[in-house]
Amino acid sequence: MRYLFGVVLPALLQVLVVFIVVETNTGNGSWAGLAAYLIGIFAIPLTAIINALYIWKSPDEHFLNMIGKCFSISVIAPILCLFMMFL
Repeated sequence: MRYLFGVVLPALLQVLVVFIVVETNTGNGSWAGLAAYLIGIFAIPLTAIINALYIWKSPDEHFLNMIGKCFSISVIAPILCLFMMFL
């Protein structure tokens, strides 16, 4: 259950944000969709690995504290993707 909420859900959140940014910037001549795609290619697997290692290394940590840290790590990529839309 810890891996579902700590690894899978943050990864799905990242995939959703990258997909929305790429689809909104299709065909308008903007490079923001490509930048979001490239950020997603590297950031989604990297944060999933980091979150999985974090959960594996700290089995005694409280569940809500662990979920908060995993989501705070994985929110970096969506913020970068949303920032690319406004450049």
